[in-house]
Amino acid sequence: MTQAIRDAGFTPVPEQVGLTLTGVLESRSGRYVLVLDRMQKSKDVVCVPASGGEASEAALRAGVGRTVQIEGRWRFDGDSLLVERITIQPGS
Repeated sequence: MTQAIRDAGFTPVPEQVGLTLTGVLESRSGRYVLVLDRMQKSKDVVCVPASGGEASEAALRAGVGRTVQIEGRWRFDGDSLLVERITIQPGS
């Protein structure tokens, strides 16, 4: 992710890299993984609930197996997304 930001001509600043992603949320080995949709090549993103955000552990658990939209901040230290909000998409 950081390389993509650099390739676009920007310098990544961790607290300023916010993302909104959609895909199917899965539970794998005790971690939440978002399988991104509309990608040419399969891409998975590990999701971690942010403390104090709207996306609690329970909210992530409720989204497993469903198409969701996740808003959060990129964690440079672990290549994961710190989830601040999760929205289950209609019809999923």
